Amino acid sequence: MLSLRLSSVLCCLTALVSIAQVQASGLSTNASTSTTPSAQTCLQLQLTLGPSIVQSRSFGPHYTIGVNSAWNAFNTEVNFQPACVVFATKAEHVQIAMKAIFDNNLDYAVQAGGHSAMRGWNNVEGGVLISFIFMNETSYDAEKDTITLLPGIHWGDAVSNLAPFGVAPVGGRVNDVGTGLLLGGGMSFLSPSFGYAADTFVSLDVVLVNGTLVTATAHNEYADLFRALKGGANRFGIVTKYEVQAAHTGTAEDKHWWGGVATYPNSSSEALLEAVAHYAKEANDTNAAFLIYFDLGIGDDSSISPVIEVAMFYNGSSESFNKTFAELLSIPFTTLPLGPLSYSEISNDLLDPAVTVGQTFSASVLAGMSGSFTSSNPYMETFRLFNNFTTTYASSGQISGAILAFTPVIEAQIRIGLAKGGNAISPPLGDGGFNSILLQLSFSEGVTDIPPAIEQGREYFLENVPNTPGLPLYINECDSKQRVYETYGGFEFLKTVYAKYDPTRFNVRHTQGPLGL
Repeated sequence: MLSLRLSSVLCCLTALVSIAQVQASGLSTNASTSTTPSAQTCLQLQLTLGPSIVQSRSFGPHYTIGVNSAWNAFNTEVNFQPACVVFATKAEHVQIAMKAIFDNNLDYAVQAGGHSAMRGWNNVEGGVLISFIFMNETSYDAEKDTITLLPGIHWGDAVSNLAPFGVAPVGGRVNDVGTGLLLGGGMSFLSPSFGYAADTFVSLDVVLVNGTLVTATAHNEYADLFRALKGGANRFGIVTKYEVQAAHTGTAEDKHWWGGVATYPNSSSEALLEAVAHYAKEANDTNAAFLIYFDLGIGDDSSISPVIEVAMFYNGSSESFNKTFAELLSIPFTTLPLGPLSYSEISNDLLDPAVTVGQTFSASVLAGMSGSFTSSNPYMETFRLFNNFTTTYASSGQISGAILAFTPVIEAQIRIGLAKGGNAISPPLGDGGFNSILLQLSFSEGVTDIPPAIEQGREYFLENVPNTPGLPLYINECDSKQRVYETYGGFEFLKTVYAKYDPTRFNVRHTQGPLGL
């Protein structure tokens, strides 16, 4: 009897301490002052997980940091103020949070690296934000030859941490990109030899919408979920741990690569567009990788400063580099700083991360082409629309720059993905590769949302930009209105898997993300 009484006393004391902590944190325990379902759920979560894990706007040393960790300024506290932020440090925290969100029918969002240009995809107004800024570790298992990534890691840190082991994950091309890249398929400078970044998945720990934690692999009972997460973005669950195949890239001192980032004058634009179309159609060297982007910077006086940059890399000799990129090297350039490089330099040092301002993405896709161009060529038409858009809005004072980028996806990359069990994207085979195309807009400081006139221009671009039927858009670089899943070869598969794991369509109803499921 004494032990039971002592236990009861301890339980009461614990409850009083928890309530005191919550009161100190600014989340009221009085139902009359916390009447919204989100506020009540946040109170429940804070009592369960503690005030260091669950923080509110009125109190919490990390709340503002969490809300403002998005790379896109349109997704920060200016536009979104969650009822609370759950700063998970382990999968169990995500489970508890997601079960409470599910049981109370709340809106929510998940923020890993925060590198999303889609408004509302990694923040939420009045709901619960799950932040992974404290789950940011990575490790290498030499025996299994796999890398473990927690969802809050950025690629620059992952590459730096793993370089002493001579390995790297197949990840982003800019160092501030996060693991959300993997769920969207993922383009990497290593993709020609490994497939999409998601094709390197070995196992995934996934919290489903009802809070259940499962481990999905290519061969267990969750194999369908495993494949759906290879391009399915945020619709199928919250991944709390990635185990991926290691790429043996060498240490930071091992300069196995050859190449650099060349600049070209605007007068070389047409020849470069032909070269990138030819490359996607005809090239099949898995040791080569490149990215081309037309960057139009806009000055305070509305002047446009065009810069064309081409990142060209080859995992091998300079002779092989010269042969593979012969057409690009024959085009008149401004600078051509080539030399030996380590993979660490390629992934961390050569491409600068963008400034944190308002950003938008729009995606297109074009098949590779052979032969000479005409004025009606879809590549030239895309470039014309891009220039017209930028020229039209340069004088608005609301945009600071525009980028048109082309990423070739060669046929060998598609075949590698198929050999690894396939992915949700499932591009077609048999007619060469294609180019994923990105229109990225950067807005001026102080612009807190997309101005209506510029949004109208973006919509015109999306409606008129050429797209090759039957080819997949890249979900990580899409506009939030684009129905990317419908362009996937695995669209019907995705619909079936989504219905199985989220039969009430909770994710689609309560968090922002790609349309179409």
